[in-house]
Amino acid sequence: MSPAQRPSTVPGPKRAVTPALAPAEPGSPVAGAPQRPRPEKPFRFTLDLDRAHHQFLKDYALRAETGASKVMRALLDELRDDPELAGRVRDRIWRAPDRRPLVPQNAEERYPRG
Repeated sequence: MSPAQRPSTVPGPKRAVTPALAPAEPGSPVAGAPQRPRPEKPFRFTLDLDRAHHQFLKDYALRAETGASKVMRALLDELRDDPELAGRVRDRIWRAPDRRPLVPQNAEERYPRG
């Protein structure tokens, strides 16, 4: 049988109480509050590379004095903004020996060849 519970002789924990801030008027900036909106959370994308591609990417990034992720983001921007480059990349993909169509049948309508 458990002993009877007696009141503790140690006073309860005291929480640090800070005075509440007065509500700010609408439209007025609160001192110390960030003015910029919160940045969007990035999506993670994993890319498997063979040794030669991986070494090329790392070497290129090192010579450009940046990170491999920034190089890949810049390449994606170029691919999006340059239809000629996009066409060359698409042609290279479709000539590859392990070619597998990964896009819907109507992709030609959505992404016409340059």
